[in-house]
Amino acid sequence: MKNCLFSLLILFIALTNVVAQSIITIDTIPPKGVVLDKNWKWHAGDNPEWANPEFDDSGWADVNPTQDVNTIPQLTQKNIGWFRTTIELSPVVAQKLTTLLISQSVASEIYINGLLARKVGTVSAKPEAIRAVNIFRTNVIGLPYSVSYPFVQISIRVAYERSPFYNRVGFNKNHCFKATVTETAYANDVNKYLRHQTYYGWFQVGVFFILTFLHLSFYLLYRTQRANLYFSFTTLFLGVAFLCIPLTLDYFEHLSEYFLAEFAQTVAFPIAYLFLIRAIYEIYHQPTGILFWLIVVFGLLVVVSLFTPYSLGSIWAEFGTELLMTAEVIRVTALALRRHLPGARLIMIGMAISLVMFLLFYVDLLLKNYGFEPIVERGLGGIITYQIAVLCVPLSISLYLAISFSKTSRDLIEKLRENTALSKKTLAQEQEKQQLLAAQNETLERQVKERTAQLEQSLNELRATQDQLIQKEKMASLGELTAGIAHEIQNPLNFVNNFSEVSIEMLEELNEIRLAAKDKEQDAELEAELLGDIEQNLQKINHHGKRASSIVKGMLEHSRTSTGEMELTDINALADEYLRLSYHGLRAKDKSFNADFKTNLDPKLPTVKVVPQDIGRVLLNLINNAFYAVARTARPYVEVTTKANKNNIEIRVKDNGTGMSEATKAKIFQPFFTTKPTGEGTGLGLSLAYDIITKGHGGTIDVITAEGEGTTFVITLPI
Repeated sequence: MKNCLFSLLILFIALTNVVAQSIITIDTIPPKGVVLDKNWKWHAGDNPEWANPEFDDSGWADVNPTQDVNTIPQLTQKNIGWFRTTIELSPVVAQKLTTLLISQSVASEIYINGLLARKVGTVSAKPEAIRAVNIFRTNVIGLPYSVSYPFVQISIRVAYERSPFYNRVGFNKNHCFKATVTETAYANDVNKYLRHQTYYGWFQVGVFFILTFLHLSFYLLYRTQRANLYFSFTTLFLGVAFLCIPLTLDYFEHLSEYFLAEFAQTVAFPIAYLFLIRAIYEIYHQPTGILFWLIVVFGLLVVVSLFTPYSLGSIWAEFGTELLMTAEVIRVTALALRRHLPGARLIMIGMAISLVMFLLFYVDLLLKNYGFEPIVERGLGGIITYQIAVLCVPLSISLYLAISFSKTSRDLIEKLRENTALSKKTLAQEQEKQQLLAAQNETLERQVKERTAQLEQSLNELRATQDQLIQKEKMASLGELTAGIAHEIQNPLNFVNNFSEVSIEMLEELNEIRLAAKDKEQDAELEAELLGDIEQNLQKINHHGKRASSIVKGMLEHSRTSTGEMELTDINALADEYLRLSYHGLRAKDKSFNADFKTNLDPKLPTVKVVPQDIGRVLLNLINNAFYAVARTARPYVEVTTKANKNNIEIRVKDNGTGMSEATKAKIFQPFFTTKPTGEGTGLGLSLAYDIITKGHGGTIDVITAEGEGTTFVITLPI
């Protein structure tokens, strides 16, 4: 009992709140539905509480949301606001399946009884994020069913999208928000009608584009018939104009896209009809007169009218240009009929059928507008009559041009036959010429073979010379490496000799102690100390001996001819080894040379599969060049850096030398190009390095340089 009383109290409060608000009473639903254009409340601004069905909106302004969006108070200034109303459904209506058909030129969020039912577009407090929807996009929202509580409260949050295009042209006179209460079956019929419009729109576009391709091909095959060119432009622009219909209904979702399509369609119609009249002039050899230029001026006025405060541009384009085009085509065709010109009767028949279909279409449209027939019952017939009316004239002209082209083709075939007869007479002369040419070709082939043999001999000599130069480059590299190794191996050998002499002296001292032993405990301690020192010396001798052995092994590997077999290699060790060998090699050749060098090696660098001898030659060549470049600088410095990337490793050889110009940089990898004085370089070092890295290992080698700022060579090798 208490629950029933509480429910009745809640219902009483809700009914009291609804009575205080604006109410739209719907007793019956006519075939086309009930347009909700009265008893709406409006308030600019934004507040989530305004979606609450119990919110008191009695202080809000009365408004008709179906009026022009620019006349809604403060919407265009504040960009966002709310509409509110309440629908009271009679018991008969409440028991039916009812829906809301939504058409709008703003973005909206629709709340039914306080619950978000649909988002249409993008509503945002940020003006730049607002996206209004295409006005032809119809959204269907089901209304809740309740006989006990027949009130449906509707709150709509709307946002106005600013666009520099359609805010300045006459297209922007559209209703803000239009909601129509209909039966669900009617909403389905509306969607079916729009789908048929889309299908027929694509059909028109396909026909016009096929005609464009066909008549443009006619013109390209026979350029003297310029009527085909003008008519192909006509069908092209008609295709563009009618392409806007399915795009607007199916693909263009936002309002800005819709206005852009409307603008393109309005401009395309006058251009298409102007080319159509020009094609008619060409067909009947009619000179371009003052009437044509008057139509041109009218077309320009249509375009200019788009930028006026009145949205009459599309009406003028659709009705005015069609009317003027029809009148001019009828006039020119009538003159052609008087002169009994070919094709005039066919085009006139097409014009007559088009006029009859247009008349039926506009009569049908008037009947619908005055409510004599529901739009969904006879809409399909109106679409078909409009299709026939639009296509009759272009198809009749296309048929005439095709017949004319066929006649021209037959004439050309006759001329071709005559040319064939003449060709037979000259065939004998051509055969004689062919025999002469065959003899000349044999002579030329013999000369070419002789020249080719000479060129092959020259090429073999060039290859032999190139192999000698490459070998010279390798020997020069080996000489520098040998000098560096000799200097480098001297250090461990010195250590071996020194520690060996010290160890011998310690052994002699140990023998003397044993011979002259007096205090056994003290002698044992000294003996242990000497043995420990001798052991350390022998360890150092072993270490430096292995060091010398590794240097000799590296020298042998470098001097050995590369087998081309790849093996996992520690690039860090290779870079460190060749940096020191290069420096000591240069020091061995020139005692006055001195430079700072440093390695910055990535400890996480993985081992990679490379040919160690080849990569060693590349590193030695780059490091030698770096030391050569810094020889004359105040503070010479060379640095070798390694780095592990995701798919490759990177090796950088950097110096602070003189750098290179752009002209030199473009040539450094070319064979035989060198910046060194004559006799100091072969010009093959960087060329070989480039081939080893790019062709042999699938990597890259680049150079970063500027005059006076040093040079950095960057090598990347795939992991």
